[in-house]
Amino acid sequence: MTHGTTPPTTPGPRRPEAVIPCIDVSEGRATEPAGHPGLSDPRDVAEIARNYARDGATTLFLDVFDAWADTGYLPDLLRELDETGLAPVVSVQQGVLTSLAACEKLLAAGAAKVSVSTSMAEEPDLVASAATELGGHRLLGVLNCAADGRGGWRVLVHGGDTRTGLQATDVARRYGDLGLAAVLANSVDQEGTSAGYDLELTGAVARASGLPVIASGGAGAAEHLVAALDAGDASYVLVNKLVHSGRTTIAALGEALRGTAPEEGHGP
Repeated sequence: MTHGTTPPTTPGPRRPEAVIPCIDVSEGRATEPAGHPGLSDPRDVAEIARNYARDGATTLFLDVFDAWADTGYLPDLLRELDETGLAPVVSVQQGVLTSLAACEKLLAAGAAKVSVSTSMAEEPDLVASAATELGGHRLLGVLNCAADGRGGWRVLVHGGDTRTGLQATDVARRYGDLGLAAVLANSVDQEGTSAGYDLELTGAVARASGLPVIASGGAGAAEHLVAALDAGDASYVLVNKLVHSGRTTIAALGEALRGTAPEEGHGP
């Protein structure tokens, strides 16, 4: 994804640019120290981002845990991130959208896109207004999902703490109707397992939405990224702890996607 543009629906598998690193942020700092070698401050978001950019990343997902009222630091941080060349996609308060003005402020400061998740379940009219007024291509839809035991997935909100009665594919279809840039399909069941993405989920979301899908939740090795891009109908893959911990690098994952490197998952 690039600043102000919609990701292509068929970017092609095995592109290094398809790997999107995520940084969890609170009070303007990474919530956990990064394990990358050579960092002077392992909790400095901009320094971690520069490391990812040097390794070939083009997009960065910022998962900001603070409430909107406590994000006064974000415009300055976004301006700093702009110097890295990365396109920041910003999620605030588990995908809550408080107002169009708040969203516009982040976009003006340098956010490529603002994500919506909780608000899509609780204030769908506000999300629809944002898509109309700001352009759907400036919004990223997020689905935090858990399997319902009947072959489907239920949507969870507030960071996965609250289950809803909404089916993931129904919300995905609505994201498609609104013309959002892409959909991030996160499997809460797979999250933190390092067992790989839920490929059935990513495929179902891609078919329902007609949008590019970012696979999320469960990445533990390069082979999981390859599987999502080759067999899971994903256009992009989100990685968090796999690279933030220092177990591997964006550059190594990119080489693995090209098919020119051995399987990763070990330290650099």
